[in-house]
Amino acid sequence: MSDAQRYGLVVRIAPGQWAHREHQTSVACQIEAVVRWMEPHGAISGAAALWLHGWAAARFDAVDVVLPTAVRRSAPRCATVLRTDRPFEIAVVDGVRVLSPEDAAILVWRRAAPDQRIGRLLDIMRDGPVDAEALRRRLPEHGRIPARAQLAEVVDLARAGVQSMLEHVAATQVFVGPEWQGWERQGEVIAVGVALHPDMLHRDAKVAVELDSRRYHSDDQARRKDLERDALLVAAGYSVIRLTWEDVTRRPEWCRARAREALAVRQR
Repeated sequence: MSDAQRYGLVVRIAPGQWAHREHQTSVACQIEAVVRWMEPHGAISGAAALWLHGWAAARFDAVDVVLPTAVRRSAPRCATVLRTDRPFEIAVVDGVRVLSPEDAAILVWRRAAPDQRIGRLLDIMRDGPVDAEALRRRLPEHGRIPARAQLAEVVDLARAGVQSMLEHVAATQVFVGPEWQGWERQGEVIAVGVALHPDMLHRDAKVAVELDSRRYHSDDQARRKDLERDALLVAAGYSVIRLTWEDVTRRPEWCRARAREALAVRQR
């Protein structure tokens, strides 16, 4: 045993691999250990693959790996292994075999708790390296996927402009049915030379609905940005309705009533 091991300066993180105790939980250290362990058979998947594809906001408590079913080896504590012979799309990033962003996103859905799947996938499609159209095309290539129909619905809503959990609730529980088919999601408005994309837009009546989640609209800077957007939309001739998470989730009929009233006033 080396002095570093004896004094606890290094810890075992994978078979035959040791790391300094202060670095053992870092993303880069864990991924490097898993890559050395899995080569040449496996590929990094899930959120770790999205991180390698450049999405710095990816969060994960283990490095997901796909391995052929015939490959049997004891996995490091920091790795979660899916054994399958299904042909995933593989890319090479900085010399590391990783799943394509779309295949990795489907693996994130598989691993996420049921009550977190929708929000995580919407975050990935909005901010991460995943294209909703490409993701839709990859779905038939995957075998068992938990809540497959729900996954397909979320992807289709993202393709139609839904970008956040609040927008998903609004689209599936509040503004539902033929009455709301004339509204666009994330439709573009050019206001004073600035391109804006309200969450919901009735172009003919010039009514815009903005959905204010606590995540993106809670601090002073965000509020100032919202006020500036409202001013630009008003300058372009639009009425603006702002609805909060509490409005959408706790009083949906009140939200529908406000939109109907604004539409009625504009259509007189």
